[in-house]
Amino acid sequence: MRHTGKLLGLAGVVMGGVLAVASPVGAHSPGQVLSEQAQRDELADLLESGAELVEAGDLAEALARYQHAADLAGDNAKIFSAIGYLQSRQSNFRESIAAFQTAIELESDNLAFYFGLAYAHSSLGEYEAVGNAYRQILRLQPDNQAAQLGLGAALFQTAAFEEALAIYTKLLQQDPNNLQAAESIGLILLQQGNTDAAIAALERAAALAPQASQIQMNLGIAHLKAGDMASALTAFRTAATEEPRNADIRMQIGYLLWQQGNLDAALESYQQAARLQPDSVIAHDAIADLYFEQQEVLMTIVAHREVLELDPDHAPGYYHLGVALEARGRRAEAIEALQRAKTLLLEQENSEDAQIVDQLLQKLQSS
Repeated sequence: MRHTGKLLGLAGVVMGGVLAVASPVGAHSPGQVLSEQAQRDELADLLESGAELVEAGDLAEALARYQHAADLAGDNAKIFSAIGYLQSRQSNFRESIAAFQTAIELESDNLAFYFGLAYAHSSLGEYEAVGNAYRQILRLQPDNQAAQLGLGAALFQTAAFEEALAIYTKLLQQDPNNLQAAESIGLILLQQGNTDAAIAALERAAALAPQASQIQMNLGIAHLKAGDMASALTAFRTAATEEPRNADIRMQIGYLLWQQGNLDAALESYQQAARLQPDSVIAHDAIADLYFEQQEVLMTIVAHREVLELDPDHAPGYYHLGVALEARGRRAEAIEALQRAKTLLLEQENSEDAQIVDQLLQKLQSS
């Protein structure tokens, strides 16, 4: 039994494909004239085999079938939307856009086509075009929540914060339990520097999704901007409970503990981050600096050498290594490290810090 509409029903879900050159199995040869019935049969075969190839994961060959089908039925919008879908599935977003635009020209009131077009534009970072696609959906269906959320996100990306805020606020009034709208309002307010209102919005979002670690992280950042270290730490610890293998959360906790003067706990948190993300220069650099604050000079040297193995052009690492080596009385090695720090800073056009390093160098070289 034929199931020619199977892929066409997926037309609004965008992803892409590559252009196949092989002729589809069962296709007529170039120049061959077919009767109308033969064309209908071939079209049905192409659509059925294309859907089967998509299910089998052979997207390139499926694309070839649908492109050939478009040659036979150039006025069939859903075939072009299927081509757009397959192009996006293989990250050919420009080709996907062209296909969806053709589908829209043929059938301008199909919401799925605009969603597909928005996805392809979004994948290319073309957020104004994304917004235009969602506006077309809202013109056709003003209460479409997915399009409202999509338009809000596109406006956020283009820094049109007031318009985005208005969309999310209206959506939350219509649907008080809309998590994405609640969180987005908090993020926009945070971006605008309205910290207290941002905290209130993010707390509302957190109440809707208590186990969402990203909301807790954003709430922690908001509390941090407000200068409330204790609340920020609570939020980040909640996030860590929900996402224990997230190195970024561990580093945020480490930073807050460090600011509170709890060096042992801060060190432990950064070490956890380094175990989760062994190539993190930030985590290893913080570990080295914490060892130095604890006057563990030998461990400071070891830790800074680990930093420099990860990032050989890390000027602060050479500077701190030089300071630690000098504290151990290893002056020649300290001078070598500081000279390297100065060279890197000058290469990076950071003359102010290079001057600080040079002053320490002169002091060591003259004593």
